[in-house]
Amino acid sequence: MKGEAEMALTEKNGLDVKLIAPKFGAKFSPNLYRWLKKKGREHRAWTSRLFRDTNGELWIGTYSPEQRELIGARLIAVLCNGTEEDSAAWQRVDAVEVEGFWERYVAKGRCAIDDGHTMNFKGDDARWSVKGDTRSCLWCGKANQVMKRWTETVQRAQWVVA
Repeated sequence: MKGEAEMALTEKNGLDVKLIAPKFGAKFSPNLYRWLKKKGREHRAWTSRLFRDTNGELWIGTYSPEQRELIGARLIAVLCNGTEEDSAAWQRVDAVEVEGFWERYVAKGRCAIDDGHTMNFKGDDARWSVKGDTRSCLWCGKANQVMKRWTETVQRAQWVVA
């Protein structure tokens, strides 16, 4: 009988990686896709899951809660560096799986990573439809933002020669 840790390392994650190819829209990260499909590391596509550690950092890979070992990489590093970001074994990590992540990612793309729509992504110029001071997210179709404007008064002081 497999232990929980062994099952976590071998169980399929439910992702059909073909569905998140960048050719299906700018909402999908080209770097994440290439990282999952990297030659010699194709197992990432069916084993990788998303985890959040106690500091709120997102990780992608496999995790053994009994050993507190995560084999993978920080998600932000994968999004920025693509296949240049390698996996490593991280010791003494306390993390929990972000349940249903791949299902949400297939539906909403990078908005599944940034529900608050506060992050900037490569290709972000294709994320928004702008009309006046309002913009709507084209990737998930659910987020709307308005432009907030304000003026700040800055008081400065400097020592100068008398």
